[in-house]
Amino acid sequence: MNRFFYGRLAFSNLKKNGRLYLPYILAVIGTSAMYYIIGAIYRDEGIKKMPGSSDLGLIMGLGCGVIGIFAVIFLFYTNSFLMKQRKKEFGLFNILGMEKHHIGKMMFWETVLVAALSISLGIAGGVLLNKLVTMVLLRLVSFDVPFGFHVSQGSIVSTVILFLCIFGVTLVYNLFQVQKAKPIELLQSVSHGEKEPKTRWLLTVVGILALGGGYGIALFVENPVEALLLFFVAVILVILGTYCLFTAGSIAILKLMRKNKNYYYKTSHFTSVSGMIYRMKQNAVGLGNICILSTMVLVMVSGTISLYMGVDSSMESRYPKEINVTGYDLEEEGKNIVNKAVVQAAADLDIGIENMSYYTYMSFTVFKDGENFIVQKSDKITVPQGEMSIVEWITLEDYQRMGGKNIELEEDEVLAYTLNGDKEDQAFHFKDRTFKVKEHLSELHLSDMQTEVMYDVYFLVVKDEKVLQDIYELQASVYGERASQVVYQTAFDVTGNVEEEKACGSHILELLNADQSAGELNVMVRTRAGQKESFMIFCGGFLFLGIFLGFVFLMATTLIIYYKQVSEGYEDKVRFEIMQKVGMSKKEVRASIRSQILKVFFLPLVMACIHLLVAFPMINRLIFLFGMADMPLFAICSAGTVGVFAVIYAIVYGITARSYYKIVG
Repeated sequence: MNRFFYGRLAFSNLKKNGRLYLPYILAVIGTSAMYYIIGAIYRDEGIKKMPGSSDLGLIMGLGCGVIGIFAVIFLFYTNSFLMKQRKKEFGLFNILGMEKHHIGKMMFWETVLVAALSISLGIAGGVLLNKLVTMVLLRLVSFDVPFGFHVSQGSIVSTVILFLCIFGVTLVYNLFQVQKAKPIELLQSVSHGEKEPKTRWLLTVVGILALGGGYGIALFVENPVEALLLFFVAVILVILGTYCLFTAGSIAILKLMRKNKNYYYKTSHFTSVSGMIYRMKQNAVGLGNICILSTMVLVMVSGTISLYMGVDSSMESRYPKEINVTGYDLEEEGKNIVNKAVVQAAADLDIGIENMSYYTYMSFTVFKDGENFIVQKSDKITVPQGEMSIVEWITLEDYQRMGGKNIELEEDEVLAYTLNGDKEDQAFHFKDRTFKVKEHLSELHLSDMQTEVMYDVYFLVVKDEKVLQDIYELQASVYGERASQVVYQTAFDVTGNVEEEKACGSHILELLNADQSAGELNVMVRTRAGQKESFMIFCGGFLFLGIFLGFVFLMATTLIIYYKQVSEGYEDKVRFEIMQKVGMSKKEVRASIRSQILKVFFLPLVMACIHLLVAFPMINRLIFLFGMADMPLFAICSAGTVGVFAVIYAIVYGITARSYYKIVG
């Protein structure tokens, strides 16, 4: 036998099965190109030298991992569709005289041809598109776009290794499937399993409980940190519930509909319900995959877009004043040096200072149990009592200077302003000190302090700095080296533009470093504009990754829908003929099948939208961790994402439906 016989036979088979293999090859090309691009950006030495690139590198590294894991799962899954459609062909080869090891050789050459073509074209496409995608990323994060073009050898090697491993594993799996099956089983594999599915009530109940548990976490967990910790638990429960309800719950509902004789025994309902029972049995896992992938696209894209668009509001919330000078454990002399540097920097740059405020405060974490503030080292094994909270201590003098009430306090008295916590406490017990609440404040005049917080926060106004120092020593006796410091904060706006704002911040630091009397002052200067640049890198990187992964998942959704349409077409061709033989008109048959397909393929989209709607509060709390607290903006971004995705989904369905109707005839 000619040594090239199996190669030519493999090439001929791929041509004959072009309708099946072309989308698969395109998917491998797209996935490998994207994996190369993300890897090339991650390894780009030019980007690594840019300020703030460490966050960007971390995000791109995360993207590499996600796309790599997804490629393994997705391509292995789509390979199962190819095998399902080709088992009958392999069975026929076997009956006509080809032994299974001959079929194995043919499958090996098919895999080699597909792998060589798709990986090489994927890397070529990735190399060509890399510069364009990099330019988009750098624009999003406000980096300058460098000139030049480079090919990442490291990314090429990792892409080739990953996808060769994927093809190797799928080949072994395919050979195992063919070797263990008998020829008659291969011939009947397409029509295998035509018995009516059983109603699995236990799996249905598990699905309802899992989905209910995931929804409950999303709706009722209000603390953002707890939401972050429980997010992946909720995701796993929703995924489990989705698969269980698609595989068992849908069939249970359809059978309940069939028991309703008044509804079921109508021409349109009879064929639709009975057909749907079989469709859901065969397509439940695929439809569950489409639903989960669609949900991922909606969550990632809407979340990252809202985070990116809310950068300005986040910065204004976190930094109400344009320039913030923070000193730690400063004596009175040190505070005067800081104030002098601020005034001199503004004078040197010929810009004005507006809305200036300065105050001393201290903040640390406690566990609140009733009216008790409990401090405990985080490395202790004992489980703390109460809710984790934050206590902010400020002096009466600073509070009144910034517009607070004119009131007098004793050493054991405080004014209390509470965020998210108990607002009826009459006293606070801290170590061996007890502070009586003289008054609960209805508003806080410290406008330049961040008041959007994740935990319960108690702002307490004490008599003077002596009391503040006593509190410092009490918490330092527990926390030791990790004790919170007494902080001196100066915050103000300037009359200049953004560049002058950043220049003023830099000049303040220069003056402090040049002042010999400043000594070892521990001072940090932050400008809103400078922080915005860093945050823009973070948000822009996440937006890029969200859109990039969204496109990957959309591509996967499209391919699964296409293979579903093809599988449905081959199976419905026989049903189509049987329905006509039992008396239904061609028009009635087409209407029945069209109704079933529309319900089956748009059900995942409806479920994905429900998932997003229920997850909305939890995602909003997670975005809050990044400093974005604009719920209306997130709602608008979510609605827009759903609208665009629904249009794309409908277009994909319309295009792939053509393949279905060509098969059915």
